Amino acid sequence: MWPSSSAHTIRVILDTKDYAKYPFLREAVESIRETGLTLEDLERFDAVDDAKEKIKSVITRGEYPSIDDYQNEVPAFLTCIVILSEIGDSALSERFAVAFSKKVSENLKEEEKEERIEIAFHIASSVLGWSFDVDEKGTLIRLRYKDYLSGVPEYTGEWKLVNRLLDKGYVEVRKESFLRLIETGVKKYVLRLIEQTKVDEARIPPKLYSAVEEIASIWSKQREELLTYARNASKGKREDLFPPCIRAIIQDISAGKNLPHSARFALASFLLSVGFSVDEVLEVFKLSPDYREDIARYQVEHIAGMRGSRTKYLPYKCDNMRSYGLCRWRCENIRHPLQFFFKAARGRAPRVTELS
Repeated sequence: MWPSSSAHTIRVILDTKDYAKYPFLREAVESIRETGLTLEDLERFDAVDDAKEKIKSVITRGEYPSIDDYQNEVPAFLTCIVILSEIGDSALSERFAVAFSKKVSENLKEEEKEERIEIAFHIASSVLGWSFDVDEKGTLIRLRYKDYLSGVPEYTGEWKLVNRLLDKGYVEVRKESFLRLIETGVKKYVLRLIEQTKVDEARIPPKLYSAVEEIASIWSKQREELLTYARNASKGKREDLFPPCIRAIIQDISAGKNLPHSARFALASFLLSVGFSVDEVLEVFKLSPDYREDIARYQVEHIAGMRGSRTKYLPYKCDNMRSYGLCRWRCENIRHPLQFFFKAARGRAPRVTELS
């Protein structure tokens, strides 16, 4: 069933259109490097202005807009990395990486079926350094388990290793799942790229330095507005009465982390159950790096019982929270997060022990 080789042989021919869609590829970067473009040259091109527009779009809309011409797209992407590295804000970097990886995922889905998977294989092999095999029919992929774990979007449900076939250190996945793993892999790769990029500040051209200051100012203002909305939404709701698992999720989203689906459901259902309105819940979720008003509103209204079956969903029980990796505490005589809240509201806050 499986080929004898330990890694899939990549057969993909890339052209300049691919460089524009996947500007992080080694071939795309080399194509620009061959032109002799330097940091100082960026001022004579549109790269700085293009990069500013990209990051502004990520901040305001959570979307990464691409440019069709690779000679503009690749320098602009690399300039984004430099700007984000200079700003050094992990929440902004996370927001950018999420938006960019989703754009890569969208581009892959728009490829012809055969090209789609071959480009995905190329990204996995040459960029992410993953080791994998493909079965003779080309439908199943065996991915080294450490690489699988680095790409899972969340350690719950179907993504748990216990729910996957593990054979000789390799995890079996289908193409659709492989593409989702690529998205997370690209996100983490971009975050590493930002973190590892170091530029001598003395060499930063004035226009690029000005862009760094402008983006930092825009982001600071946006973050403060969002945090103010979130604080106002929870004002009077006594966040100190929330169980530690819910407070931890709020801390993560306030730090700009991209929450897994299970954490989003747990937070939304809990907040709705303790008196938050849909709009107040949405104000909290605006802190998420991939926030989209239309999608978030639909999901929160569905949890609130305003759509579909009109069933209002309750938060997970404590056992479920632990199984999803959302709780690392033991609250005395508590089996449900709402039970904690109502006890604490009556002045009888349960004793909490953090599990080792």
